[in-house]
Amino acid sequence: MFEKIQQLLAMAEHPNSNENEAAVALEKAQELLLRNNLTRGDVITGAPANDSIGQLTIAEPSGYTWKRNLVDVLARGNLCKVIGSPSSKQWHIFGTRENVRAVLEMYTWSTLHLVFMANRDFRAYKNDEGSERGQTWKANYYAAATRAINERLKKPIEQFSQGAGTALVVRNTTEVNIAVKKVFPHLKTNYTRAGGGDGGAAGYRTGQGMTLTPSKGLSGRLLLA
Repeated sequence: MFEKIQQLLAMAEHPNSNENEAAVALEKAQELLLRNNLTRGDVITGAPANDSIGQLTIAEPSGYTWKRNLVDVLARGNLCKVIGSPSSKQWHIFGTRENVRAVLEMYTWSTLHLVFMANRDFRAYKNDEGSERGQTWKANYYAAATRAINERLKKPIEQFSQGAGTALVVRNTTEVNIAVKKVFPHLKTNYTRAGGGDGGAAGYRTGQGMTLTPSKGLSGRLLLA
């Protein structure tokens, strides 16, 4: 299994792999990691990685609301937890080093592409005489894309939680919740926009089909914008 995952990661990083081949290989590798209760660190080093829970804080001055909702979805799909601080436009991610690393890779890649595709699709919408205002259209676009991504990630993590990964998920969830409670003893529920209208329909289609991971850059560095 180590060799299989190593081969998939190598394919994802190989300069001759096209973007589609690399993305498919990376998503398959992530699926096998979850199914076999492994991290990328386990596969790369051949020894269990440091699985202690840490915290990382990210400032998000532009597009805070939809980006915080997106990273929350990605975090839950990688056994992490995100707490938002709207007043300071920050979010705080809790999890093991490798899980947080995976979330940040997916988040950076996804946000860059969603912004690009939202601008592209809105121009096409207006050229087709669409009537929704830009701010409303894009807010719904991002919300619905996030909802679609959540649906894609929800099934694999549920299967993992109910199968081979039950013990790991229970332990990890307990440790993450303890870490969060220490830093944020009083939490409030966040409102999540559903994403309707014409923008929501376009965003949902995008979220269903877009790749969620970068095709390069898995050998120890983060792809931060």
